[in-house]
Amino acid sequence: MLIILTLSLACCNFIESTRIKILDMKTRLFFQIVIPIILVLLFNNFLCSKEADLTLDCSANTKTIYSSGELLVNGSGQWYMNIANLSGGVYVADKNCHAEMYLMFSYKDIDLSETNIKPPIFIVFTGGDGFFDPGSVSYTSKEQFGGWYLWTAYCSQAAKNASENPTNYGMSVTWDPKQLDRDDVNLDGSITYTVYEPE
Repeated sequence: MLIILTLSLACCNFIESTRIKILDMKTRLFFQIVIPIILVLLFNNFLCSKEADLTLDCSANTKTIYSSGELLVNGSGQWYMNIANLSGGVYVADKNCHAEMYLMFSYKDIDLSETNIKPPIFIVFTGGDGFFDPGSVSYTSKEQFGGWYLWTAYCSQAAKNASENPTNYGMSVTWDPKQLDRDDVNLDGSITYTVYEPE
């Protein structure tokens, strides 16, 4: 009888210690797997919130500048505009926010303007210390009242790699060297940017 009682106690102790070990393993697994997953999810959610705040900041204090000009076959073969030139020579744009840059252009000659042929100009959009990839520029044309066509070049970019903040955005227009059949062109540019505010 004593032997049976001793064996029963031993079995109970073994079962209890095994159950504790299983519980300890489950607890360790919980802390090793579940807790890090929760922390990662919370961290990612925080990052998304920060990105949303940055987007809101970029639209909080914006300005738009305008400039007009022309490219002439027997005159000026270059035209440019930038924020600094129209803001007293001072850099005022935030490099971390996209600038919305538009150039609208059309032939001055009425007959040519009605053909929907793109005027032979070469456009470079600039930001910070360099220029933006020509592949990021979109071109569209739209027929206007009276049957003539207005072309638009559009570029939306941020100069995040610029060496300084605030920075400058702009555009430069010349004749396309690949096209020799040229005629006078009207130009109208606009740049919408976020004003840099020191922290």
